[in-house]
Amino acid sequence: MIKPTTPYDDRAGDQSRDFAAAGKFSLYALERMLRDCSDQPQWRLRAKLCAAYYDGKQLTELQRWHIRQEELEERAINLIRPVINSVLGQEAKSRTDVKVESDDDSYADVAEVISAKLKEAERETRAHMAVSDAYASMVKTGIGWVHVSKNSDPLAYPYRVESVHRDEIWWDWMGQTGPTLLDGCRWLVRKRMVDLDEVEAAMPEHRDILRRSVNGWEQMLDYSGNMVGEPDETSLRQAFDNERRFNLTVSKRDWVDAARKMIKLYEVWYRVQAVVVMMHLSPVKKVEYDEKDPRHVEAVARGLVKLSKGITSQVRRALYAGPYRLLDEGTRKRNFPYIPFFAFRDDDDKSPYGLIDGMISPQDDFNERHHRIQWMLKARQIQMDGDALDPNYNTIADIADAVMRPDMVMITNAQRANKQNAAIKISNDLSMQPEQFKVQADSKQYINDTTGRYGSQLGSAQVQSGIANSMLIEQGEQSMGEMNDNYTYGRRAAFEELVCEISYDLRQEKLQMPIGTGRTRRVVILNTFDPQGMPVNQVKDADIRTALAETPNTPAFRQQAQQQLASIITALGNNPKATAILAPAYMESTSIPNRQQVADDLRKANGLPMPGDKTGQAQAEAMQQQAVAQEQEAAKLLQGATVAEKAANAERHKAAARASNASAALIEQRIAAGVAPAEVDKVLAETERLRNDAANEDTLIADSLAEAEQDQQFA
Repeated sequence: MIKPTTPYDDRAGDQSRDFAAAGKFSLYALERMLRDCSDQPQWRLRAKLCAAYYDGKQLTELQRWHIRQEELEERAINLIRPVINSVLGQEAKSRTDVKVESDDDSYADVAEVISAKLKEAERETRAHMAVSDAYASMVKTGIGWVHVSKNSDPLAYPYRVESVHRDEIWWDWMGQTGPTLLDGCRWLVRKRMVDLDEVEAAMPEHRDILRRSVNGWEQMLDYSGNMVGEPDETSLRQAFDNERRFNLTVSKRDWVDAARKMIKLYEVWYRVQAVVVMMHLSPVKKVEYDEKDPRHVEAVARGLVKLSKGITSQVRRALYAGPYRLLDEGTRKRNFPYIPFFAFRDDDDKSPYGLIDGMISPQDDFNERHHRIQWMLKARQIQMDGDALDPNYNTIADIADAVMRPDMVMITNAQRANKQNAAIKISNDLSMQPEQFKVQADSKQYINDTTGRYGSQLGSAQVQSGIANSMLIEQGEQSMGEMNDNYTYGRRAAFEELVCEISYDLRQEKLQMPIGTGRTRRVVILNTFDPQGMPVNQVKDADIRTALAETPNTPAFRQQAQQQLASIITALGNNPKATAILAPAYMESTSIPNRQQVADDLRKANGLPMPGDKTGQAQAEAMQQQAVAQEQEAAKLLQGATVAEKAANAERHKAAARASNASAALIEQRIAAGVAPAEVDKVLAETERLRNDAANEDTLIADSLAEAEQDQQFA
């Protein structure tokens, strides 16, 4: 529903090179936009040099010539590679999985379906490897690229995630406003050589023009290079003339390989201004108006919604084969499918650079010192008199050439004048060698200092204290903070582009998607409506509310989680309920092959729901609520029994007190009446018996209440 605006064309230009179908954008306006493609800074030479230093290609031709002149070994000690490998290994160690979460609970099922499909695409497309390759490129050269797209092969997996070499991508240098080129970048071009038969299979309608262009128009040229034959094919004649003019500025060898039968394709992604009509559902929510959707049309007809027109941008795609535009079409995308991974950006011209850029100077200095020390170890100083040698057998040049040989032969002059001293003195002056070693060691340390990597991170202990070692590691990770932050931003953008591709394929009405496995398996129906006609699980509306959340899934992370869970279980060892809940999570953090099955068996044995089993979770919540209600009811009964027992005890105590008072009064009356002492003792014994019976009854009541309380705790 997005309609591009008409571009400004001060002149139409020649359209004979345009073979795109209807709905194409202005060829002249597009090429005017791409005009500054060749005026960018020469940062690719610096990136190529950094990649060569990582590969060990660190000696120039001039250095090699000097080394050969001094008869030394062409050796370069690569100090850059282990430092860079430690950074790349940290990325592989801390790699995380991704999942989709929804900000709105009403779209939780949609997020769960997309998350399951994303997990599958992540595995099938090897997306982590593509992102890792882009990270390696950004660390070494300053920039890496990841391409996310639909797979054109119907027999392959529907999606494709691949890393792209930096020399294939060119982008709008004037519109760099963010680390992922999402906003201001107007265009992006990928250049690559493709076999002619592949292009013909994909676009057979352009077979004639492409074959003639690759073959050099040999079937249509005379000896003077003029076009002959087929006079009615005006388009071919115009194409030939345009190509001849194009080759005046761009060499044909740059875009055609006549021997291999290859042609260079230019895939152009660009943004143009467009008009869009929005439908306002609420003060904060609005969606794109679709005139083909009957619900939108009905809502507008009834006056239930408000429409507004605005200016946005449309992402378009064009395809060039040399000077010919073969395709130009609008897309549904909001961003380019090529995601950059920048390490650092030059403040002056915004050119990218990586870690190796600052390591080249100390590496060159180290190699130079290494060759200088080699030369000093082999160098010899020769001192002799003018008549020291016998000219019939050897000369000074012979001695200079053979001075380093252990089997050197020289014949001295027996008639020399200075016979009291040695004829020849050979020495090796190593007075400057310690200084050379010191400077070489400093250069090696500079390699680590420029990148912020310390010996503790490279496998060599610099300090003995564990606290100091941890602080060095923490400082090293902080020095990588800006670069890794850009990497995280690009990685998230790559997976969000993959989520967009997945979401677009899930917009079929009443689409049934099974999720989960085993007991947790259930079917979610997408893009449906409830009985009242309200939309339910609409992917089109939910995709803008989904976000990526990172989930660590590495052996190091599982080991750390296992240690933490073990400590918690040990601390809560006297609580069987807590242990039953934490035991499955502890088992999942281990590395045993069937850890998930064992964890599920533990949950089943303890009556806990399986992860993702919403039915089981609902049943568990209901049982928990029922148990809480039973506990509350038992507590009320126990409280009532306690109150009744206290009231009964009070009544018994009152009765005992009245009986005691009555007994005392009766005894006093009998003593006053002259009754015998034996009769009085009998009355006192009976009173004591009544008191003991009351005490025993109190004990029985207390025991019964205690048993009831124990039964309640057990329940």
